[in-house]
Formats: sequence, C-alpha cells, structure tokens
Amino acid sequence: MASLVTRVTLFCIFFAGLSVQALVTTDTLPGGINSPGFRYGIIGNAHERYLGDGTLMSLGDAKSLVLDTDSVKRMNPDTQKLIDVLNSFGDGALGDKLNFGVLRVRTMPEVKYFAPIFSRGITDKWTVAFGFPVITYKNTISITQEYSNIAYYREQFKGLSPRMDAAFNINLAKATNEALQAKGYRALNHRDETFLGDVQFVSVYKFYETRKSAMIYMAMLGLPTGPAYDPSDLMAINIFGRTTLSNMVAYSHRIGSRFSLMPYATYLLNVEDKVTARVPLNEEDSLPDINSEQTVSRSIGNTAVIGSNVFYELSDSWTFGAAYEALQKKENHYRGERDSRYDLLSKNTQSAAQRVKGEVTYSTVKSYLDKSAKVPLMFSFEVSDVIAGINFSRQFLQEMNLVLFF
Repeated sequence: MASLVTRVTLFCIFFAGLSVQALVTTDTLPGGINSPGFRYGIIGNAHERYLGDGTLMSLGDAKSLVLDTDSVKRMNPDTQKLIDVLNSFGDGALGDKLNFGVLRVRTMPEVKYFAPIFSRGITDKWTVAFGFPVITYKNTISITQEYSNIAYYREQFKGLSPRMDAAFNINLAKATNEALQAKGYRALNHRDETFLGDVQFVSVYKFYETRKSAMIYMAMLGLPTGPAYDPSDLMAINIFGRTTLSNMVAYSHRIGSRFSLMPYATYLLNVEDKVTARVPLNEEDSLPDINSEQTVSRSIGNTAVIGSNVFYELSDSWTFGAAYEALQKKENHYRGERDSRYDLLSKNTQSAAQRVKGEVTYSTVKSYLDKSAKVPLMFSFEVSDVIAGINFSRQFLQEMNLVLFF
C-alpha cells in the first residue's frame, strides 16, 4: 500500500462526445491490491447548446419554428379555408395578416449516472479496471405557441361557423405530435428512463517513474451494451451502443512539496458500425419520414483532447485539484447502398469544446498506514462546466466518487 498515494482515477463515461471523468493522475494500484469504487454524477444544462458560430443558446430557441401559413396548413388543412374566408371580409386581406406566431419546444434534459467500478493492481505498474454505468435520463418537454395574433381574430370572428371556430382553436402541440407520428416519429412527451450504458474496460500502465515525475498510458475499451441508435426518437440521447477505444498519455511532475502538474493528451477512436438512419431527400428535409429509413455504415468522427491538471496537497488527507481541457471532434461520415444524400447526415457533426474542472478529495490512506484510520478509502467531489464550444451541448457536471482498498 505504500505506493498508493492520494488518488487513483480509472473510469469515465462519454456523454455527447465529451469525456466525463474525474481529474486523472499517474497513480496506479500496488500489485495484488483490489479497489471497488462507486461513482455518481448529475449532468445538467444540457438543454443549452453552443451553435456553429460559438453562440450559447437554449435548444428551445435554437429549434423554434416560425409558424407561417404554409407550415400551419400542413398541420391543419382547414387553415387554407380559414384564410380564404377571412380574406373575403372587406379589402384588408385579413387572412394574409393572420399570424400563428412561433412554435417553441422547450426541453429540460437531465442525465444521472451510477457506476460500480472494480480495479485491481496486476503489478505495481499495471492496473486494470471495469465499470458498468447505469444511466437515468429524464426530460421535461413542453410545446408552446408565442407571439400570435390568433386570439384577437378568434374574439372578432368566433361563432361565424363551426369549421372556422375549429381552425381558430387548433391545438398546435397536439397537431405537432400528430404530424410527427404520421412520419413515424415517437411523440414528444416527458421521459424518465433507466438503462445500462456502454460497459468499459480500462488498462493503466506506468512506463516511467522517478522521485518527482511519472508517465502512464491508459487504454479504455467501450463496448456497445447501451441502447442502439434510434432514428425515430427525436428525444433519445443516442450516444450509446458504440464500440470505442480511448488512448491517453499523461505526465505528472511534482513542484515543491505540495503542488503537482499533470498535462495529458487523449485520442478517442470510434469503430465503424451499421445503424438504421433516416436519410434526408434534400437540404429542406429536416424531418425525413419513415420511408427514408435504411441501413447505413456510420463512422463517427474521432475526438482529440488536450488538457492539464494541477493538484495542491493541503495535508495527507485533503487534496484540491483544477483542470482545463480542450477537444476537437471530426465530422461523422455515412455510407449506404442507394443513391441518397448521405452527406446531409454529416451536417453539423464536427465539434469543439473547452472545459474547466475543480475537485476536492479526502483520503484516509495515509492515516490507515499510520494505523489511525480503520478503513483505507478516498472520497472526491468534482464540478465541471463546458465554457465554450462549437456544435456542442453545454454540460454542467457534479460528481461524487468513493473508492475503497483491500
């Protein structure tokens, strides 16, 4: 146990293309030592997204739909008759001035995860681990109609005919879901789901070590045990069911008696797979119907991450850490056997992000070795936030991590 310093971090999950993990270190477990752990995290603010120009925007605003007469006619054919009737009153073209406003879909997604982890030191320099992330996904959804003058028209012309009253009283939330279901999509409603994410296996090898410095290589294999990609569910997370291989090299150097600096670089490889996708007919086909479904080969763009951690050891029990990292993800690519617009599936799939982290860790390892603590353990609490990005969702993470040793 003497070589077990203050921290061992071995497991991460991937959410929306960004590695969600505690601050990594170059520590490994001593040979023959086992370490069960439990990680619990909450990811919030995922309803906000950095657009292609870097602007942070609520998804409800970014995906809002201006309800011109053409779009409303597709939802309710009686709208054309309503416009024609209103235009027949006087010469003011009242029907053409009818404004249905803006349809806004507001979402409040929240992801929680609980991950049992087991690690073992094969030798003093080589540690392996595996984890089973259990994901709880909740999303509160509401559809609202704003900035419309239809209330004024309804008040002025109500009672002229049952058909006109029905057109005035169109329920756009209901009409939206009916239009989506007619295309084969799942209705937009509240979600509360729990499922197993992608199981991960980790290997950490320390290939260089001196009194003040160390270097590790960490490989992490993610298996597609989570839910498969669902093209008919607009509210699905759709980032599980993938085979991935993450490669990290990290270097740590002690500065003085209390500070240490640890730069690192990670490259995440995605294995090509086959999924069912809805291929758009053209640039305007934002919601392809179910007839557009076909099996395609999917190559998700690989992700490169660079960052650095800094640690301050206040005492044998308390350590504080901070980190900054930046990532870039390449564009996705799709192939199929038909003469279809597979290039449109790749639109806005290239992304970038910058993230900051802070962490506090409490450890009884030193006290246990001194026989003043009964159980060797570490408990940490981390917060992190995506502070800038392109085509990337904002993610505010709060995570607790408990690790035991025997």
